[in-house]
Amino acid sequence: MESAKLLTTAYQTTTTATPSTARRKANGAATASLLIQIASEMLATSPTLRKKLGVTLTDLAAAEKVGKALTRKGSAN
Repeated sequence: MESAKLLTTAYQTTTTATPSTARRKANGAATASLLIQIASEMLATSPTLRKKLGVTLTDLAAAEKVGKALTRKGSAN
């Protein structure tokens, strides 16, 4: 009985949630730059993952240069 009551309460709270009022305009260059930065940080700290994917530290340095160029491009818009 309690579980049915909890399910009903959970259902009611999820259906009455207000929609997001403001959505940011997508910026492809900034998003790509952020994804490159996240991936670079993950790969820089994980030698095992780098070896598994065949990515070298030189590859990461090149990716960071591309990420910085995208950041500049995104901020110019």
